Amino acid sequence: MSEVMKPENECPFDPKQYECHSVVAPVGSFSWALIQLKLRKLVARSVWSDKKMYLAITPRVNDLTVEEGSAYAVDGVAVGTKYDYLTHIDLRNERGNFVPWQPTQEDMMACDWELKANIPDYTIVIDVTPYEVSKDSLWGGNTSETLVVIESNIDNSSITSIYWSDRENGLPINLTLRDYDLLKDLVGKRLTITVDSIKYELGYRTERSDEPIYIPWYQGTEAEKVGNLLKQVGKTFRFYCNWHD
Repeated sequence: MSEVMKPENECPFDPKQYECHSVVAPVGSFSWALIQLKLRKLVARSVWSDKKMYLAITPRVNDLTVEEGSAYAVDGVAVGTKYDYLTHIDLRNERGNFVPWQPTQEDMMACDWELKANIPDYTIVIDVTPYEVSKDSLWGGNTSETLVVIESNIDNSSITSIYWSDRENGLPINLTLRDYDLLKDLVGKRLTITVDSIKYELGYRTERSDEPIYIPWYQGTEAEKVGNLLKQVGKTFRFYCNWHD
């Protein structure tokens, strides 16, 4: 990459450079919040707390290449084009998704910035011995027959069923959580299921107006891989289900 100064050149991203033993910005100010982001901490405004919104910094990644089939290639950027993905700040919005963020005038003048406490992960471990629920269309397990909750940091009865539907091309999970706020927070996170040390990144749930919040659906290639496991009738699998940011 060229060493000539240009607009996209950035300050060296070394968190140690931002460690100070004296106050350099008023705690709670926007300047203070930027320093915390440089230190790889999560920050939020107090007025965001009920929406579970916060900011995180995404460091620069150098020497990337546009690959065939990627979003950039589909948009018309030539395959093989070299580029750097520049440092930016992401906002986790109230729907649990991350989007590039720029401050408003109000954000820059606010004095209610604060560190975001560690965002909890939710983990449920289940043993599933799949059976064919509906011929050639639905497979899985439920707590009344073929699903056992082994461990949970939420509630021992927090999953009652998991299925794969060929007809819907999706993976619904039935959750039983009495705390609505906790349930809302959980389904707003990404899901990773680990089976036999293989991680399946299912990502965020699919929005479906015809299903209640306690039955999140997951679709896509990774969900289909988990579905293929659930089609193996009579074989017991241990699923490590982790909802995380």
